[in-house]
Amino acid sequence: LAGAAVYALAFAARAARLNLLLPAGDRVPFGRAWAASGASTFLLQVLPFRGGEVASWALYRRVLGTGWARAGAVFVLAKTLDSAAFLLAGLAGAAVLAGRKGIPVLGGVTAAAVAAGVVLLLLLPRLGAPAAEAASRRLATRPRLSRGLAELAEGLRVARESPRAYLLAFAGALGFLAGHFAALALLFAALGLTPSLAALAVASLASVLSAAVLPSPAGTFGPMESGFAAGLALEGVPLAAGAALTGAVHLVTTLASGLAGLPLLLRRDADEGSDARPTP
Repeated sequence: LAGAAVYALAFAARAARLNLLLPAGDRVPFGRAWAASGASTFLLQVLPFRGGEVASWALYRRVLGTGWARAGAVFVLAKTLDSAAFLLAGLAGAAVLAGRKGIPVLGGVTAAAVAAGVVLLLLLPRLGAPAAEAASRRLATRPRLSRGLAELAEGLRVARESPRAYLLAFAGALGFLAGHFAALALLFAALGLTPSLAALAVASLASVLSAAVLPSPAGTFGPMESGFAAGLALEGVPLAAGAALTGAVHLVTTLASGLAGLPLLLRRDADEGSDARPTP
């Protein structure tokens, strides 16, 4: 129960991350941003064949009260920060595990990859905004794609002009990850397993990657367990046992994300069309 509560509370960090990526005048109430973060994760977990991506895009459109292009750009930018946090944490975990196993070269290379990833993430707004603007102009004959790229460029421009907010947004992504790891540690401990933080980081990254490349009719259930079990195997946990325990933990965290997003999931029809405003 404690692990599920910690996981639901962790979405507060993603709520802050979402608002920090928006111009001051477009920010949404904190509770609504919190619910949107939980609901988006829930949809990604349960809808088949990565249908959660489209559903989350629609959810962002409703929460932000904007058009599809602006909502898609914000969703992509938020997901980029979240994915980067998982990637950097996973690589850092791999470096720690490599060092423990007496493979310093691999650990050093992985640590260098983490450092390079941080630098690229910091440069993303400065380099990405001009690239998106140029691509938008080049694809002017395809209005929808061009508009989407223009909105993405606008989002990156906001991040470039307010680097403090951008860094705090990434801190929010890392804050959720800290809550994610704490919740996993509590849930696995309740099941009699105590993986290290490094193993949890590697297993989390492996589960995200496997769910991304192996679409499932059961949402992320199946591929995510396989990836996580492979990560836990680095600390000697048998694959079958790791997959079974991960399945139980995955079910609890999915329910926790659904609970956090319940206000929006229940008000789907009430909000549809009522909050929409023209995209600037």
